[in-house]
Amino acid sequence: MDKLKDEGVNCYSIMTKLTISKYLDLIQSVYENGGGIEGQREPLKTGTAIRIRKRMIHDFRSGTVLPPIVLGVVVDDDIFNRLDNIDEKAFFKIIDETPKENISIIDGMQRTTAITEAIKDSEDIINREMRVEYWVTPNTNSLIYRMLVLNTGQVPWNLRRQLETVFRSVIKEINKNTEVEILEVNDAKRRSRGGQFQADQVIELFLVFGTRKEKIDTKERLAEEFTKQDFIEATSDTEFTSMFYTVLEYLAKFDKLFDKYKNSNEEEEGQFKNGKDLFASQSACVGFVTAIALKVLGRPGIKYSEEQQQSNLNSIKNHADLLIQKLESMDDSAIGNFLDFDTLNELIFRKSGKAGDFEKEFFLKAFDVLVEDNFSIPVMTPCWRAY
Repeated sequence: MDKLKDEGVNCYSIMTKLTISKYLDLIQSVYENGGGIEGQREPLKTGTAIRIRKRMIHDFRSGTVLPPIVLGVVVDDDIFNRLDNIDEKAFFKIIDETPKENISIIDGMQRTTAITEAIKDSEDIINREMRVEYWVTPNTNSLIYRMLVLNTGQVPWNLRRQLETVFRSVIKEINKNTEVEILEVNDAKRRSRGGQFQADQVIELFLVFGTRKEKIDTKERLAEEFTKQDFIEATSDTEFTSMFYTVLEYLAKFDKLFDKYKNSNEEEEGQFKNGKDLFASQSACVGFVTAIALKVLGRPGIKYSEEQQQSNLNSIKNHADLLIQKLESMDDSAIGNFLDFDTLNELIFRKSGKAGDFEKEFFLKAFDVLVEDNFSIPVMTPCWRAY
């Protein structure tokens, strides 16, 4: 076992050897609830990519040693602090006892697929050894940054797919550090009250927070240079995920307060009727998160210091708390007046062009007003009229 500490992103890089059998057992457990290994990455459809993988399978059967596969492991602080003075036996005990949702492949999905295909025709290679590098950290943010850097310049991998590989750990951190309720796809639950958000929608909010853009094509390839660099730059800051969790929690706080408003007029038309309808709209969530991201992190191409980012976020929290206190003192009717859905429904109906893009631009401008006015507005009407 070879061990190095990355002080920049607060990770331990631990290089080990495993038998193919032991590795596949571990990976099967990692993905037992995730749809299988092959589903984690989009199929390689180009002729060049298919030939590369076939060559990889052929070489592996012939005895070639593949480059190390990199696994990300999120552990508690107390375990992380013990890693500096730990032996191989104790380390593998930690891996065996780590919850499987805290382990993910952050580099080597295609090599893993090649190994599984090679075994179909050559079962005798199951006892061969392979190198596995573990990136162990107490912070999911470090794994995301490391994964993006490792995959730069390789076969293009959908940015959203990359985030999904470690997002189970992100969801666990959100559940631990916030009062946000994440509805996962496998739960088959639907949003029924304020403060609930679908997991795949939270991934998009994570993307827009990092890139500071309201329109993110989640099918965009990681090879798209500016999007990639914006996100890598954002995740290089140690407090990035913590700041995102804070913004998500404030989104949930407002969502829960708005949910107090129930419209008694069942015949009223419009997309937004009850208070919880506002942030049931993913476009509204995207606008809210992007507006705060721009204020906290700066516009794409601008790099605020971590101290400045934290100062900006604290200012937003202080001003948002004052509005939250005001809303908490209101009854449901007063909250309805504050939301002014009549104006919102009238203006959002006059859309032109691609509806999704229009709504995201509309809500970004709306929440830009809220943020720039330090959350000190009597009603949301000037926000809705900002577009």
